[in-house]
Amino acid sequence: MKSASPTNSISGESTVVSSQVIDVTPVGESTVNRNGMSPVGGETPEQKSPSPMNGGLVHTGGGGGSFSSFLAPLTKDNFVIAVKEVEDKLKTVNQTLSMLNNLLDAQGFEEILNEMLRSITIKIGELLNADRTTIWLVDEEKQELWSIVAGGQDGKPLELRIPVTAGIAGEVATTRTVVNIPYDFYNDPRSEAAKKMDQRNGYRTYTMVVMPLLNDEDGLVAVVQLLNKLQLNSNPSLSLDEKIDFDGFTADDEKIFEEFVPSILLILESSRSFYAATVRQRAAAALMNAVNALSKSSLDLEETLKNVMDQAKELMNADRSTLWLLDEEKGELWTKIPINGKLVEIRIPRNAGFAGVVAQSGEPLLISFDLYNDPRSETSKQTDQKTKYRTCSMLCTPVYNADHQLIGVTQLINKKKQGEHPPYDPASWPEAPEQWKASFNTND
Repeated sequence: MKSASPTNSISGESTVVSSQVIDVTPVGESTVNRNGMSPVGGETPEQKSPSPMNGGLVHTGGGGGSFSSFLAPLTKDNFVIAVKEVEDKLKTVNQTLSMLNNLLDAQGFEEILNEMLRSITIKIGELLNADRTTIWLVDEEKQELWSIVAGGQDGKPLELRIPVTAGIAGEVATTRTVVNIPYDFYNDPRSEAAKKMDQRNGYRTYTMVVMPLLNDEDGLVAVVQLLNKLQLNSNPSLSLDEKIDFDGFTADDEKIFEEFVPSILLILESSRSFYAATVRQRAAAALMNAVNALSKSSLDLEETLKNVMDQAKELMNADRSTLWLLDEEKGELWTKIPINGKLVEIRIPRNAGFAGVVAQSGEPLLISFDLYNDPRSETSKQTDQKTKYRTCSMLCTPVYNADHQLIGVTQLINKKKQGEHPPYDPASWPEAPEQWKASFNTND
């Protein structure tokens, strides 16, 4: 038997992250900031780890796909009836989902859910005649509000996160009460951050209403934020200041929203259940693939480890995976990576880099996008500069034997976004490619 060799690829060693981001613009607007993102009035989100459900800031009107097409022609009167039909279908799917072993691949399922939620966001804006709408979903584990928005230079969605107490959305999340700010929003003392973001992105916030979505147990599910009430049947070609309804959002608007809350909640919470089911399905499929691969492989440990790490990479939707093995005698971590078609052995001190941090602490280490923002990322940047690879996120976990002795560290690099993306172009370094603007999470 050959000596054990860890496997797959390696990224430059470096560490943790939290990228400062901006607000968001609606679909179709061209104003973006230098990070390829555009803002929503008044919030200063942070771009981080991916999450199970997707909301979104969208421009009222527009939106393709079957669910969007279904919602588009609905009015306030028939929307309730139509959504009740959706409720019944969702209940049926909820009851039968556990019996479906291979309905869709996980990424395809997530894309459908994203489209459903984006369509609901658009419809809420239409029903209340808002210029912009955001559904901020609650990540209880991270104590954050997050949303998927169309804000990239290529029009593809970006995930934005803010602390659950930040901004006006955070105020609503904390107090569980509606905040309705009439014209002129800029006269409100809470508008300072919004003014700066609006100035940066060429937008103007005149009115705002932010409402909590609570479930039957009084638990916060989401916060819905609507900007700029528009005049009824206003001409889309007019400028924003010509379309604004200076009376702002009214008590009647809040009542209309309340009528739809049960249906919206069901869709959001069902989507979260569907996402969890797809994660379980993906894990089961990866386990089956690993068992199948191992059953067909030789007893060569190097090949066995490679098969295991390949399946880990597939399961976690990572771009690269590495297994560092501990050499107790030399006090080193070592691995083998393919370079120019050949496996090359790499060794580092057992306390070096992120793998070393995990080897020393014995605890997992999750590094969110963008890793380069962390002060400990200099080594990673220098290594990436040589290889022209771009390390954006990382998940390292310790590996123990049956006697609970540390034998190695796994390292997953660059969580990949769902959907189709062009291959990474090394010539674009150090710019982060769109497909790696994502993060691992504790579920991974």
